[in-house]
Amino acid sequence: MESRKDIFKALIREFHATPPPRVMRRDLRLPEWCLQTSRDARSKPMPALAVMITGPRRAGKTQYLFQVLDGLCSRAESPLPRTRAIYINFEDDRLLPLEASDLASLIDAYFELYPDNRDRDVAVFLDEVHHVEGWDLFVRRLLERKNLRIFITGSSSRLYSESLLGAVPGRVLSFRLLPLSFREYLTFKGVEAGPDPVLSADRYLIRFLLEEYLVFGGFPEVVLSELSSKLRILRDYFDIVIYKDMVERFAIRNVTLLKKLVKHLVSRIGSAVSFNAFFLSLRSGARVSRETVMEYVSYLVQKDLISLVPLFSDSEKARQVNPRRVFCLDNGLRNAVSFQLAEDEERLAKNLVFQKLKRGGEEVFYWKDRGEVDFVTCGDRRLRGINVSYGRELDASASKPLLEFRRAAGRRETDLAVVTKDTEKVEAGVRFIPLWKWLLDGEKVAS
Repeated sequence: MESRKDIFKALIREFHATPPPRVMRRDLRLPEWCLQTSRDARSKPMPALAVMITGPRRAGKTQYLFQVLDGLCSRAESPLPRTRAIYINFEDDRLLPLEASDLASLIDAYFELYPDNRDRDVAVFLDEVHHVEGWDLFVRRLLERKNLRIFITGSSSRLYSESLLGAVPGRVLSFRLLPLSFREYLTFKGVEAGPDPVLSADRYLIRFLLEEYLVFGGFPEVVLSELSSKLRILRDYFDIVIYKDMVERFAIRNVTLLKKLVKHLVSRIGSAVSFNAFFLSLRSGARVSRETVMEYVSYLVQKDLISLVPLFSDSEKARQVNPRRVFCLDNGLRNAVSFQLAEDEERLAKNLVFQKLKRGGEEVFYWKDRGEVDFVTCGDRRLRGINVSYGRELDASASKPLLEFRRAAGRRETDLAVVTKDTEKVEAGVRFIPLWKWLLDGEKVAS
């Protein structure tokens, strides 16, 4: 029977003998210093560093690891030879069952194969390592060595480790990879929007592709699949999220309640939700407590399936007591499990706007007084207010709530925008901009 070390050796040899896969590049950029390596064995050794890439299942984390590896191997200065990289996929059934004590043999296996690399920089790629209980202690030990660059993938809830993050401050960094942005989506479709999409020769194709992105979302496998397969893939993915990521991960007993809750929430994206109303809508014979409902909601948030957006207010109490608005991880995933209604086009457009704001790392709120503003963000000492009016005729009411929000903001500066289907203009200090253009150049929503 092969030892664990022999299996690791076989996997390392296989990785080095296999041509690198074709990489579809993503926009997530790691800081340059994360990728620096020593020039040669005589150079001062680099301190070990761990980079965690978190995100939902099938968002493309494994492919992103190969993008990072390609970047290391093709650097203009001191490129890393492929034989000085280790890649292990911890979902590989040849490794099962695997315990934390087995992980130490991985590094031993590599240096027995390549003893001359003991004093050289080595990149270690640990894909889905969270499947091994105690993985964080292994990584912590690796960080005590010199010359290691460690790249780890997994879901955010499984990768979070106080023992790891607190043990070596500043040497464990975390980045999130979400489904494709619209610009990335176009790249996967072979369309380069360019710095000014308005002048792009493909601008009509861009607008056409937005309609597909609006409905089927940005999971890479779905984007690259045939139209007839997209919904089937998304439904399969939904089942994996429910049964593997949720039921198994959190030991959920009431799967029927979980599915009903998910469908209730994703069908209402962009709207305020009342969890108490959902609880009261359940049949009395269901024997479900409010606490169970809220527990399941917290799991959905942990797994990134939904996001809950609070009211924008200077009062903490107002933010807590007012209902939150719900948004979904991906439009395609939402449409795979929800009936599509006539008003859904605007809901889906709002979800795309929210996802872009979230992808940019912004804290997102909504605002409500007499009128309502769909999204409010704070940054650079300015407030940004964004309303979405997609697929319906525009009138004065489209900008009225934004102007009301500006007055309520007092002396704070504001950028105001209405995201539309086709209209583009500036009126009373409010910029009207088509969704496709906002998704591509919407980092600043007002001129």
